Amino acid sequence: MNLQNRLAQRPRVVRRTPSTQVLEQVKQGRRFIVVEDDFDRGFIPQGHTLITIKHNGTALRTLVPQSLLFYMVNPGEGDSNDALEQIADFYSEAGEFEDETIGDGGTNVQEANWTTLSRDNYQVYLTNRLVKTGKGRDEEGEPVPEFNADVIKQLDLEDPYVAQRVKVIAAVSLGKTIDQIDVHEVKDVLRHINHGTKRTKVTEELSKAEFEKITCWAGSHYEVRPEYRNKPDADYSVRKLHDRGFKSGTKTYMKETPMETAVLDRKVADLEGEIAAYRLQKHGTVGRHDAGLIRQYTNLVLIAPENPKSQLDIIPPKKEEPLKETGEAK
Repeated sequence: MNLQNRLAQRPRVVRRTPSTQVLEQVKQGRRFIVVEDDFDRGFIPQGHTLITIKHNGTALRTLVPQSLLFYMVNPGEGDSNDALEQIADFYSEAGEFEDETIGDGGTNVQEANWTTLSRDNYQVYLTNRLVKTGKGRDEEGEPVPEFNADVIKQLDLEDPYVAQRVKVIAAVSLGKTIDQIDVHEVKDVLRHINHGTKRTKVTEELSKAEFEKITCWAGSHYEVRPEYRNKPDADYSVRKLHDRGFKSGTKTYMKETPMETAVLDRKVADLEGEIAAYRLQKHGTVGRHDAGLIRQYTNLVLIAPENPKSQLDIIPPKKEEPLKETGEAK
């Protein structure tokens, strides 16, 4: 029997103090604690508050940290790092509950889907970590963010390997074609389709070894050896100078070069996996919220200005899953 049915069917029990199980969860630092038996409000654990949420018609009494409640009802306020940790923990612990109603002392403060609210607020605090101050306003009067240079550096967003993949992630999310992006900026990330080869006439300077192989000293200058003259696959030429130390010449031939077409055939998950693997290899460890910060940066800088509806979804990470590696650094 699941928790919801058990609570609906069992008689109401009122305790003087919280149960041992509740106190143990408080000690463990859990952010979302379901209280099966009511208790005297005078014994609410320090730093916590008792709220009521409703799931499918069943009222659930829950304990949450007061600091978490502050972050949830005042998004953007307080310590961004602490807020990200608490909200992510809460999301993973309360994610099974939907269509909830928050109450305080029997008085409903607001109706909210707490899992959705926590995701929304998580993104607010990601933005707070990325943005240091305002940088004036744009033509439409909207504030222009100035990003925190230290955070940008820590996330490797200026590292060419990461920067190219972030640009392609944005392009894929916006549904762009290869003709709509600067191929040169992301050439290392694109897929290339081979269409065979073509012959191109090229002229190259001879190396010292090649020069000595195809020439001989003619008394006053170097000449191409007879066996290397009028060859169908190469035309050699040397610069004639009365100096045995002067060895300069060229080779002209038809070079086989591959014919390739760059295509924007990449998946966001694969690109993020490559970034994660590269950064993990580079640093040895990465932050729990780094993947979300990189996604939010991509949204703010590259996606939202063109089409806000195409922004990447961001889900708070679980404690045991600070980093999801879906690929390898390539």
